[in-house]
Amino acid sequence: MNAETAAALESDEDLGPRHTADLIGHEDAERTLLNACSSGRLPHAWLFTGPKGIGKATLAFRFARYLFTHAPGHETSAAGGLFADDDIPADLPDNLYVDPERPVFHRVASGGHGDLMTVERKLNDRGKLSTQIRIEDVRHAIDFAHLTSSEGGYKVIIVDGAELMNRSSENAFLKILEEPPAHCVIIMVSHNPGRLLPTTRSRCRTLALKPLSAEQVTELMTRHMPEVAVDEAHELARLSEGSIGRAMSLAAGGGLEIYRDVVNIFASLPNLDGAKVQALAAKLSKTGDDDAYYSGIELYRWWLSRVVLAASRGAEGDASLSPEEQEIAARAAATTILPVWLARLDQAESMIRSADPLNLDRKQVILSLFLSLA
Repeated sequence: MNAETAAALESDEDLGPRHTADLIGHEDAERTLLNACSSGRLPHAWLFTGPKGIGKATLAFRFARYLFTHAPGHETSAAGGLFADDDIPADLPDNLYVDPERPVFHRVASGGHGDLMTVERKLNDRGKLSTQIRIEDVRHAIDFAHLTSSEGGYKVIIVDGAELMNRSSENAFLKILEEPPAHCVIIMVSHNPGRLLPTTRSRCRTLALKPLSAEQVTELMTRHMPEVAVDEAHELARLSEGSIGRAMSLAAGGGLEIYRDVVNIFASLPNLDGAKVQALAAKLSKTGDDDAYYSGIELYRWWLSRVVLAASRGAEGDASLSPEEQEIAARAAATTILPVWLARLDQAESMIRSADPLNLDRKQVILSLFLSLA
């Protein structure tokens, strides 16, 4: 899921991580957090990792609500655990669920809980999301971490998109990780933890979340987007690679129609169909239709990676594709050698990353991506 769509989803009261009461597919991760709570040795910093859009931020806010609900100040131990070793409640819940009717749920959802701070990218002067988490936002978090809890329990800092901190921001944030204030839990959410400093990663307990199954993505699609037909939900689940966020983003951007257009263009290789490329570029670059543009970018990236995979595997099939799609990918891969395809994938990733920060013309971006295949 692209960043702009993610931000839009987070502002939606039905879909955003702050507002989501239920979580599917991460029961093992919840048990890990619950066991850490009940052990009396709750780590002060966590790093939630895994692909985009699988529920990492949802789990982070879910864990925060649980701490606010089940960890009043008189139950926290001086050692920093959630409960003192001799005071573990007999009725400790078996999951992190907090009833959405409870006041704490509404305060977390609205951003009005005094003991919760979220560090994330902010809108810049042009009204667009910054490409990085700024040091100013991190400094606010440092000040917040050393304040006394407003409600007598834990303070929680959630860094959503931790890999987006620049080096200055991350070095500043290390001050909290290296000298953690009492009763402050830090949850760093990242789909690309390799971009974080080794020192940052070493100060956190890593909790790796796995992609959802196609069945789970389909179930969530039918629950949150009932207007999507069941057969389309199945197809979107296949394209999402276990990410409900990606599936919903594709649905919002007309992803299935765009997918067919992208496949048809790849099917025309090595004789690229310029008319089809022009038509798709015009469709994806319409003013105000961000969802379509980002869906097209994601599907181009996805299909190009399938071609690279076909070039590297030879006759071995790609389970993510139908037999007909495997044939198209293999035929496209046969047009040139693997190192060239890898170079094209690298160039495409570089162009995609720089398109928004440099305010490049979207139609030209789409045209350039496809014409580079000719």
